[in-house]
Amino acid sequence: MNHTYRIGTAAAAAVLLLLGGCAPATVAVSTRATDYNGKPARMYVVGTTGMGWNNDFSLAFAAKFRELAKQCGVEAAYDELSGLELDSSALTNKMRGFRADSILTIANGGGVIGAYGNRMSINYGTTLTDAMQNRAVWKGKYSFSRGAQAIPIEERAAVLAIDITNSLKKDGFLSGCGQVALGQNGRLDPSAVPVIAHGTPVSAASPAAAPAPAASQGAGPLAAVPGVPSGGATLRDLQDLLPK
Repeated sequence: MNHTYRIGTAAAAAVLLLLGGCAPATVAVSTRATDYNGKPARMYVVGTTGMGWNNDFSLAFAAKFRELAKQCGVEAAYDELSGLELDSSALTNKMRGFRADSILTIANGGGVIGAYGNRMSINYGTTLTDAMQNRAVWKGKYSFSRGAQAIPIEERAAVLAIDITNSLKKDGFLSGCGQVALGQNGRLDPSAVPVIAHGTPVSAASPAAAPAPAASQGAGPLAAVPGVPSGGATLRDLQDLLPK
């Protein structure tokens, strides 16, 4: 996942000519813990800044992931790490405020870079952690291509959200909802692509925190929240998210 390759000008031109308005299918593999039967209800998703692309990609991915998760009865929030954080207390507090029962981390790195520095693909690694048990229960790997430059980046972000949620559905973590099929040449109908506010901070696009249950009303903001380990996430826990 940590290897980046550069290809020559002629090869890059051939690839772009071949793709045209197409987008290669994502190569995805995933596995779940065979002794785990839980299902998420409130999932906190954490990626890296721009997910290897840019802010618009992150915004569209977050919007599409929340939409798809909600169709399966799961509330989802999305946030990012830049690698410049001195500690992770702010992120931990957001997870507690959201009352996350599961944490999905999305790491990125490697892939292919064209002769002119244009990124053509990225490899993603995903891990779903049960917050109460503080245990990884699912992992996935995705070889994801940018596709033709004529394809909006928001559309490709929506496709990645579909790829990951389809895997979660296949492995039984998202239920009561069917897998989403892509259109011809790996494309999406424009109506299925989120409309984003360009330049909006990713954190501002996340849903508000869940209301605290009656038993915890009046408790301080850092009080222990059922479903989130009292220690919270640490930089050591999250350091593998950052590209190598």
